Amino acid sequence: MVKPFSFEVRETDMMGRVGVMTVGKKSFETPCLTPVIHPVWRDIPLSQFKAMGFGIIMTNSYILYKRNRSEALEKGLHELIGFDGVVMTDSGGYQVLEYGDAEFTPEEIAEFQSKIGSDLAVTLDRPTGYSNSRAYARETMGASLRAAEATISKFGDSDTVWVGPIQGGIFSDLVRSSARGLVKAGFQVLALGSPVELMEGYLFSPLVEMIVNAKKSMPYSTPLHLFGAGHPLTLPLSVALGCDTFDSASYMLYAKKERYMTERGTLQLERMAYLPCSCPVCNGTTVNDLRETPREDRVRKIALHNLHVLRADVLRCKEAICEGRLWDLVEERAMAHTSSAVAFRALIRDHSEWLVKPTPLLKLRGLMVRTEEDTKRPELSLARAHLEKLMAKKRAGRVRRTAVLVPSSAAPPLTKSSGKIGRVRDLDRADIYRINPQLGPYPAELEFVFPFAQTISDRVAADSSVEACVKKLKRMGYAKVLVAGSAKGAAKAPRSKGRRRLGA
Repeated sequence: MVKPFSFEVRETDMMGRVGVMTVGKKSFETPCLTPVIHPVWRDIPLSQFKAMGFGIIMTNSYILYKRNRSEALEKGLHELIGFDGVVMTDSGGYQVLEYGDAEFTPEEIAEFQSKIGSDLAVTLDRPTGYSNSRAYARETMGASLRAAEATISKFGDSDTVWVGPIQGGIFSDLVRSSARGLVKAGFQVLALGSPVELMEGYLFSPLVEMIVNAKKSMPYSTPLHLFGAGHPLTLPLSVALGCDTFDSASYMLYAKKERYMTERGTLQLERMAYLPCSCPVCNGTTVNDLRETPREDRVRKIALHNLHVLRADVLRCKEAICEGRLWDLVEERAMAHTSSAVAFRALIRDHSEWLVKPTPLLKLRGLMVRTEEDTKRPELSLARAHLEKLMAKKRAGRVRRTAVLVPSSAAPPLTKSSGKIGRVRDLDRADIYRINPQLGPYPAELEFVFPFAQTISDRVAADSSVEACVKKLKRMGYAKVLVAGSAKGAAKAPRSKGRRRLGA
């Protein structure tokens, strides 16, 4: 019988989502980091991973198959490594890429993963990597897909939930074909392969394209795993693109090079003057003491610090999704490096409308427009579409001949008795509009609806100037458009036919 599997999405922002993934009787929250551990030896006891809140880890079935096959089959995976949470196993495709052909078939390693009790198991693939050869990319994608189809056909009814690896590298059509093929084959979880070389080379723009093409080719309800994505510079962006789980051994790989993780990258320990972190590791030592610690203990402490940084970054992403400010986090982090900034701008330029659909229409926090990129926020696109429909209804059902336009300089809240509009005869027969610096004129009844009066911006779009708003209202058929002064009477507009300024 197939192990029960479900993925419940609870909060969304952009393409990012906070959810709960259930595998059998075990559950964990997403987005989450899946630390990669060595199946035979390790520097950090697994009890510490559990104590830090990691409900899922990843290990390599290739290494187990070669070194501890009999013991793994006898004890089972969870007892062997000493972890009772969710364990995900990679099939060894990366090792095959590095060291040559595997000593087993896709069916043999799949049978091994199933027998040792892997909760989530990746089928044996051939990573495309960062290759400019379309022929090689097509070959590796095809081989990976055939192996995946054979695996789920033979072992799909086992207790293991199978993860289908998407290959195709930088070739968008191949990535899309791979994802669609895996969905058709019946995989409940997909994983995007071959991003490591792109990340190591800071080639973030191609990485964005890979993720977007994969996500567009799979159901929204299907979770996506991103291989090798353990760097704070890429985590918020990957979450915003819809990646749900991430595996990485970076915490240990960086530690062995004595590289200390921060939110904006890594620092070389020997060049540091302070430990700018308050995690349990850093609170108990100084940079000089850490440098003088014996090598083995030093690596372990740096690795633990790096894990705390990565975990904190995932929690930061979750909180940003729940508060509706994921865009702000992604933008702030992207500006930490030129390559990530370029990738962020390319995402906005090429895929901004794609980010709109899962973004909530209403949010509890104000909207800040600080940069040119902010003017493309999905919240503004949603509000603009909503406003266009409402204005069309206003135009179709218009019975009033006068519109009162209140510039954005008038402080909210706006009421007819507040004195901010001025004295107008028969004001009750006029339609009142306010101006949003990005959305232009909007009916005053939307004043308390996000984001019309909740936008904080020092930028005014060309079609949001007083003159442009007056013209828009007149095109709607109003005979008179009266421009009100601000609360201080500061708004001034040139007089024109059918229009006059209101105020003191």
